[in-house]
Amino acid sequence: MSDRQFRRVFVIGAYLPNGGTLMAYHLGRILERDFGIPAIAVGVGDETANHGIHAYDLAMPLVSREQMEHEIGDDDIMIVNPSFSVCQFGWRLPGFKISYVQDFKTFALLDRKFDHYVAVSDFVGQFLHTVYDLDVRVIPPFINLDRLPDALDWEQRPGTVVLPYAKGMPEIWDLSWQRLREILAARAPYIILAEPIPASGIPQPELLSRIGAARYFLTLSAAEGFGLVPLEAMAMGTTVIGYDGFGGRQYMRPNENCAVAPYPEIEHVAELLIAAVNDPARSAEMANHGRETAAYYSYAAFRQAWIAEFSRALKIAPVRS
Repeated sequence: MSDRQFRRVFVIGAYLPNGGTLMAYHLGRILERDFGIPAIAVGVGDETANHGIHAYDLAMPLVSREQMEHEIGDDDIMIVNPSFSVCQFGWRLPGFKISYVQDFKTFALLDRKFDHYVAVSDFVGQFLHTVYDLDVRVIPPFINLDRLPDALDWEQRPGTVVLPYAKGMPEIWDLSWQRLREILAARAPYIILAEPIPASGIPQPELLSRIGAARYFLTLSAAEGFGLVPLEAMAMGTTVIGYDGFGGRQYMRPNENCAVAPYPEIEHVAELLIAAVNDPARSAEMANHGRETAAYYSYAAFRQAWIAEFSRALKIAPVRS
């Protein structure tokens, strides 16, 4: 370990209401609570900590991007998701800059002037190696296993109702959705597709409660760096069906803990969906395996992995363990 002292950590977009920035918030939380480095949220719009989607138990002070750019120095840390690559913070600003690369489609060109990169999945790690010649460690995100709402028993959930999740590139999602409905109308009209859950704007407890009331969760997001909500659906004991999103291969095991196919195999997804509804015993078995899979993605595992990663990258020791 070195004697280097860090003054603050700036977390870009920490209070934006999405899963990727929630993970960035938690990196700041770990640096403050485990390493004693005060964390500051950097606003990139009009977001606040009170957007009602996620809960934050560490109240980071909020500063504007302009204030951060004016104040940041060599003894500060910056946590940035790759979607902010267009800002070119790595080129322009001082400090030790860390990018938690949680996707591969949210940027046209990665900011390559950062000091350290970590990938969210093996797929993203391979992408970074192939395109940018980066060899990075993989640290998956976490789900709040201790805060999951109650879920209905499998037998109490509707047997022919499928709950779709409307996240993904809109044009691809709409085309996939239309084709799936056509196939089901012709081959399995008894399967009911519920109103899709919107990809944003629903508080996390409500989202999970709705998932936990369904037997089948349908994801048609063609490309994800990881895919956190399908993993949360597994945690709620719901059978996941749809596209694997590429990054979802980190935890998705087809025909074992889910029924998925790669984009754009929507005809195969339709077959998997029909088979799942027609064989509820097999679907319940996959759902049980999904719950077992989700148990590995705890906050404790995430925190310990990042403590080790920060210790290596920053060459500092935690002040508590």
